[in-house]
Amino acid sequence: MRRRLRLAGLLTLAGALILPTGCSVGGSAADSANTLSFMLWDDGGESAQGYRDVIAAFEAEHPGVHVNFETFNTNDYDTVLKSRLAGGAGPDVYGFDQKNLTDFIEAGYTTDLSGEPWFSTLTADAQREAGRNAPEGEARYVPISQSGNGIIYNTQLFAQAGITEEPQTFDELLAAADRLKEAGITPFAMSAQDNWWPQFILYYAVAQHVFDEDPDFNDELMAGQASFAGNEGWHESLEIYQDLVPYFMDNPLGTNQTVAQSAFLQGQAAMFPAPWILPEARSAGMDVGYMNFPTTGTPDTGAMWGSYLVSLGVNPNNGKQELAGEFIGFLLSESQYPDFLAKVKAFPVTEGVDVSAIDPLYPDMQEAWEGHTLVSLLLPSSPAIQDTLLTQLQDLTGDRTDVDAVLSAMDDTMDEIRD
Repeated sequence: MRRRLRLAGLLTLAGALILPTGCSVGGSAADSANTLSFMLWDDGGESAQGYRDVIAAFEAEHPGVHVNFETFNTNDYDTVLKSRLAGGAGPDVYGFDQKNLTDFIEAGYTTDLSGEPWFSTLTADAQREAGRNAPEGEARYVPISQSGNGIIYNTQLFAQAGITEEPQTFDELLAAADRLKEAGITPFAMSAQDNWWPQFILYYAVAQHVFDEDPDFNDELMAGQASFAGNEGWHESLEIYQDLVPYFMDNPLGTNQTVAQSAFLQGQAAMFPAPWILPEARSAGMDVGYMNFPTTGTPDTGAMWGSYLVSLGVNPNNGKQELAGEFIGFLLSESQYPDFLAKVKAFPVTEGVDVSAIDPLYPDMQEAWEGHTLVSLLLPSSPAIQDTLLTQLQDLTGDRTDVDAVLSAMDDTMDEIRD
């Protein structure tokens, strides 16, 4: 059913873990048998309290146990984590970036978590995600929160442009973007100076045009049974990306993501293509709404891009696997998990959590995702292929390359990965 636009002022959803840099809880020596080290990335914000509260409660129920946790700037986190793990000083529990999954498994930085008593409480989708790229029957990391991805839009700017209904198809989205431009409003708070940002637009199309047709496409790529250039859905997705570039911020290659985000929060751009903007939108007092991101001619596409916002891995090399497993299980317990989700503004990976208690509009968002399969990993689990895509997207944005050349470059990288 088509939903009419309405004001939705207090809608929030954090799309990334938010912890203050340098935060630590607990004070025992790092080599103590009763100290658990916990390392995560930091994007700034207020949801750190959710993690602090879980840690404090865990320590209260486990006398003598301390949890020390550090955070690092998102841009530095991956480098610091890999350096520490490689040097033998890695944390006991750490935030997991999916692109590192294969490398971390092969390097011996992951623990099989499938035998933990709390593992069976995860949804079937979360259990399947936890077993991605792992040996048969094992689970080498665990998602602790999730979300479907979509567009956060400024309802007042939509009304100003005369848009009264949410676009349900790609043609309707383009028509809405045209109306916004005609009203002097930037349609998308999108830019391309930061190379990680343009992928957000592309992944919506890839989920719907590639994985709706072939859920196993990444596995086929890794096995050498498929290619980017030979996949019609990847061609279509990159062409859709090109179609949307004219609706980005002016001079996208000269504009960074911070400026684009500020444009949305200041009412200068109508749509932000990621739910994690919502805490800031709440703070700015904006009237915002949520809609799925349409890239096809029908609203009934089965697949859509969804994210496991935070996933955790356990280091097997410190002898703390049992304590680490207890900590993760405690976070997912009925006594902690609902309050934790409310504080970090995320959706559960277990059954039976009432999301209306987190935000009154969360049930509407879940309803928008019903009937869709959430696809979280749009590329094979290798940093190299993502790096190639991000560089190529910048060139495509600046009209310095074309779709065929992008796909050829990605296939060249896949050949290197498979070798």
